[in-house]
Amino acid sequence: MRATYRARDGSPGRCTGFSLLELVVSLTLVAALVGVFLDRALYYREQAEKATMEQVAQDLRSSVNLRVAELALNNRFQELAELPQENPFELLARKPENYRGVLAGVPVQEVVTGGWYFDKISKEVVYFVDLGQNFKPDESGRKEVAWHIVLVPGERGQPQWARFELVRPYRWF
Repeated sequence: MRATYRARDGSPGRCTGFSLLELVVSLTLVAALVGVFLDRALYYREQAEKATMEQVAQDLRSSVNLRVAELALNNRFQELAELPQENPFELLARKPENYRGVLAGVPVQEVVTGGWYFDKISKEVVYFVDLGQNFKPDESGRKEVAWHIVLVPGERGQPQWARFELVRPYRWF
């Protein structure tokens, strides 16, 4: 016995589905939409990484300013001279999750991608960029941003204040 199929209106007809051409067109459209979505998702993820990096740098800047103000209010200006040698992460109440610690003499890009570290030799706080499609690397090709503490001399050449500032400008987006 042969099965018969009926169309929606009740008349006998044949069962229809996707043709091969319709399936290929549908899959192509879905693939294009997924590609655009992934590109945008990576772009926004990179923007979030940059914003997070800048927020941590601002927290470090505020911590350094608070420490300098504390020393200045207590008239302990001689201790200001030691501040550029110290790790600014020690001034934070809570270190960021991607802080890798104090490093020196290791291939940093293998250890730190997408994280912070304090360079023991140069006394710089460094963020090593993870995504960085829109980041312009330095002359050596490394995708990193570095800060350090700079002393501001007073009238008699003695340190009067300290700033947390960029070592060299960077371009990201």
